[in-house]
Amino acid sequence: MRKNKSEIIKEWFEKADNDLLSARRLMEIPPPILDTACFHCQQVVEKYLKAYLIYQGKDIIKTHDVTLLLKSCSEFDYGFESINMKNLEDFSVDIRYPDDALIPSLEEAKEYLQIAEDIKELVRKKIDLGSL
Repeated sequence: MRKNKSEIIKEWFEKADNDLLSARRLMEIPPPILDTACFHCQQVVEKYLKAYLIYQGKDIIKTHDVTLLLKSCSEFDYGFESINMKNLEDFSVDIRYPDDALIPSLEEAKEYLQIAEDIKELVRKKIDLGSL
């Protein structure tokens, strides 16, 4: 059975929300695991931006480039232009390997968590699942 757009977007939301919960827990439970928490923050942003692009009818390209995704979202809504990703993109998939290890400070991790929460709030406000 083929899924409708609303079901697909809800699945993206669910996966993103699980990443957000993971990021929070990794930061709260001692000792905090900040690099992995930031990876999950990047994943939250990536998944919410992709959900928004799906809502707009765009085909999703395989990328972890949240800056590119944010730019694509800005083509539909200027509200995305004001988001500062800082260097969240540095925590995408490559950071998961020892050669590219990057350990953020707790303050940096909190900033990335706030970016993830802001993106979630923005996208949820922009998407009306009831209209699909």
